[in-house]
Amino acid sequence: MSWRERPRTALLSSIIVGGGPGGLGPLVWAAQHGHLPGWLDEGVAIVERSGRLGGSLGRYGINSDSLGGSYLECLAPDVVPESLRRMRDEPVAHEMAVYREAYPPLPLVDRYISRIGIAMTEILDEHPASALHLHTEARSVHLRSDGSVAVLVHGPDGRTRPLVAQSAVVAVGGHQPWRDQSLLGLRFADCKARLMPSNDLLSHAGLAEANTVIGMAGDRRIVILGGSHSAYAVAWALLELPAAARLKTGQVVIVQRRPPRVFYPDQAAADADSYLVHPGDVCQRTRRVNRMGGLRGHGRDIWRRIMARPGCEPETRIAILDVADLDADGLRSLMDEAALVAPCLGYRSATLPIIDEAGHRLALRADANGDAVGDDCRLVLADGSVLPNVYGIGLGTGFRPSLAMGCEPNFSGQANSLWLYQNDIGATIYRGIHEKKVEVPNDVPSSRPASHLRGTHPMPIP
Repeated sequence: MSWRERPRTALLSSIIVGGGPGGLGPLVWAAQHGHLPGWLDEGVAIVERSGRLGGSLGRYGINSDSLGGSYLECLAPDVVPESLRRMRDEPVAHEMAVYREAYPPLPLVDRYISRIGIAMTEILDEHPASALHLHTEARSVHLRSDGSVAVLVHGPDGRTRPLVAQSAVVAVGGHQPWRDQSLLGLRFADCKARLMPSNDLLSHAGLAEANTVIGMAGDRRIVILGGSHSAYAVAWALLELPAAARLKTGQVVIVQRRPPRVFYPDQAAADADSYLVHPGDVCQRTRRVNRMGGLRGHGRDIWRRIMARPGCEPETRIAILDVADLDADGLRSLMDEAALVAPCLGYRSATLPIIDEAGHRLALRADANGDAVGDDCRLVLADGSVLPNVYGIGLGTGFRPSLAMGCEPNFSGQANSLWLYQNDIGATIYRGIHEKKVEVPNDVPSSRPASHLRGTHPMPIP
């Protein structure tokens, strides 16, 4: 879609930077509750650097850790626009329905979310106040003296210009800062073995490379660093590779700080699996065990096999080591002698430079590896103050759901799921945007000179 120019006197309601699952989340929530047409009539710009909406989940060769039914929920309400209602009878929705009580492969999820992106594009076309900017890269977010924000974008025509709105939503994904991480004082970047962080390893290309490495590993170990869902998803994926048939007992080693929590649909299911449930593990809203923080899907399956839970064939090729049982020299030897080391220690939110009215770049809490957002999804600065009209959503933002959202009391991590983006997190952002609009005169110019917007500090492209 080409640039759609707005009148110079017009002010958008919102600019959403990133058209993946996170960026689409608040829009899908609004569609489910009948608010999307009104929001789009206020003016919404979606900035997406690729040529389509929907994200890139299809690059991964594993299954989702959300049930297929959770993906279909957004099509059910009668108030959703016609473009979304039509999806109910389309082949991709029928394919997803096969996995209603199972975990669909991510390439299917990618096709499904991409189809939602097509529907959202059609809906945007019906609202002239809004626009979709594909093949367009956001460079920075600028706070303006009138309380609005300007997002500096570089379009497919080679021009750089600002889009101005009352609010901005940053949904540009997450990254794994493994090169800067260390364990027991040992920097991962100094490891002599082949290193593949989970984000790379779980891609189709990464799994093919891992299969080659395992095939040539001999007796050398495969080391997985971390005890979260990513670590156990990597363990499952590696054992599914053809070369894994050669692996010996204990040749894959998971090094974790603490045992993972595991999801169960209820207390009875946990009891039947001989899993010890603490009172704080139970979601008070749904009665599910470790609803937010527990292993699900294939990560849960491989944990049950490692632990020889009832009804499982024990998995002996994987050994688990506690970090407390290692010293720095032992960990160094384990890693340096390994055929492959896979850091799986979480994600951090990718961010855009935030520039104040004087042209200075603001320090974000995310820049210091802290949580990018607060409980209301607004971006947090390094000094703890909150930007009133700049929001963050997506992988690695550090959003911590409340008990009212169905979080178990013991949960202490961050929550990321497409269901949350399209429900509680999407609702939080929509309500924040609309609870108090920035009061600006209608004749405010839609841009400042580009030289002013560039500020005085370097602004890297995300």
